[in-house]
Amino acid sequence: MCPFVLGLCLAACGGTTVAATPPPAPPRRVATEPDRPPVDPIAALTPDDTAIRSWVVPGPIYLELGAAAIAAGGAGRPLEVTPIDEEGNLQRVAVRLDHARFSVWVDRGQILAVLTRDQRIDALGVPAVGTEVQAVLRAGATVLRLPHRGRSPQGSTQVRYLGALEIEGWVPDAVLADRGPPRGGAGRTPTGRKTFMVLPGAVIRAEPRWAASELALMGTAYSLDIIREHDDAWTEVGYEDGDVVVHGFVSRRDPPGHLHHWRDGDPPPSVAPNTGAPSGTCLYARAGGDAIGYLVGNRPVALEDIGNGWWSLTIDTPWGSLGFAARGPSKTELSACAPPGAVPPVTP
Repeated sequence: MCPFVLGLCLAACGGTTVAATPPPAPPRRVATEPDRPPVDPIAALTPDDTAIRSWVVPGPIYLELGAAAIAAGGAGRPLEVTPIDEEGNLQRVAVRLDHARFSVWVDRGQILAVLTRDQRIDALGVPAVGTEVQAVLRAGATVLRLPHRGRSPQGSTQVRYLGALEIEGWVPDAVLADRGPPRGGAGRTPTGRKTFMVLPGAVIRAEPRWAASELALMGTAYSLDIIREHDDAWTEVGYEDGDVVVHGFVSRRDPPGHLHHWRDGDPPPSVAPNTGAPSGTCLYARAGGDAIGYLVGNRPVALEDIGNGWWSLTIDTPWGSLGFAARGPSKTELSACAPPGAVPPVTP
């Protein structure tokens, strides 16, 4: 069962790579709301530790509205970005990498949902009450949207969380958002209890019996807290970190469940640099187009002369090799547009 939103299948099930299909036609520019000031894409790239974040699964992107889609060539793991603008079903996001900052347009279907409050999860869509046995996703946890039912905002959405544990179930639409505040680490919370090792895919169930519903599967975590030994087959266990709280039952005799994984295909070929570009070099969406980013630090790039004072400049990104335009009379005199103090100074 692979999630799809707006026709884009962005995460793979069971480690299988699923290719994203670009939209059939470039997006049309939608009239901007008259009371919304225009966005300065360069100023919006300045790092802000307090800015609202979104998490995007790499898929087709646009460097500017009206342009053809650029197919994703990188891995499918979520990328933390900052939303800065929107047009119709497209969201403009600021991407801040160690070597470059730039903005791209993405389809909303590529944006993970963010829990706005702690939410108890039940595989059948009816949360259990009156018991400590539970699976809870905490506020700020990011999830994939799966099937939807009912009419928003009273409807509900099946979601899948992929992390130390894998949790799948139904949540009210009202607890899902496209963005949230920046978050710290989601490391495991120590409890002082005795722990025991489990294998990936170990099933945490709602009751100590084989047919009981699944609360969670062990993902990247490798140990659980022992709450008490129930009998020779079953152990009552717990797990807690910054994203999840789980209390259920595990049996060492239970076969592992089926885990899902972020799409991780073979990495695309890296850029073969042929020169260096100075810190602050301006990145344009195309020759003659708008400035949408800049380099951070002196960087090796693939640079090709395309005439009339314009250059093709290619760098590695989470979407694979991505080509921008640069401007300057020569390869050693490229225009800069980074705000003062935004990048390290140019060094010989």
